[in-house]
Amino acid sequence: MTCRNRTFTALIVVSFAASYWGCGDSSSPSAPTPVAAVPTPTPCAQSVVFQGSGEMPAGTLLNFPVTVSAPARLDVQADWTFTTNPVGLFMIQGACSLEQFNARSCNFLLRIEPGAKPLKGSAMTPAGSFTVFVANFGTRSDSGTLQVVQSVGACAPATSAWSAGSTSSSGNLQVGRVQMFR
Repeated sequence: MTCRNRTFTALIVVSFAASYWGCGDSSSPSAPTPVAAVPTPTPCAQSVVFQGSGEMPAGTLLNFPVTVSAPARLDVQADWTFTTNPVGLFMIQGACSLEQFNARSCNFLLRIEPGAKPLKGSAMTPAGSFTVFVANFGTRSDSGTLQVVQSVGACAPATSAWSAGSTSSSGNLQVGRVQMFR
């Protein structure tokens, strides 16, 4: 090997070494940045716990018992025929008389006062029994549908139109009916 080739080889080695050790702080090696584990979302699993249709007499509060065996989100949807009828959708836990309902003093988990149809809402629930109410505040009898779906995992919730601070009220009901829809 000629002197010229050795000089060229030495320059390459020195150049490589300088570029390798010349980066960063040579006094302390940098520690790898920890990567946080991202949990995999639980897949969406849904099951219908109640579905029905039927008559909605004017001025009535229809109630539908629902039971879930594990904590979940309940998604509810009510629809009816006449857009002129003010219809509300509610879910409570525990007992609630017609008088308590009219005073809006029940333990509401979901409270959607009359609005555009269909009414949709979601509420997180522990395991247990609940009552879903559909209220026809109108003066005209109607017919409608109700669906309650239990959702577990990464399911998109239905839109909820009520927060715990809401105080709106749409009127009193005169007659209570039990399990009109089937």
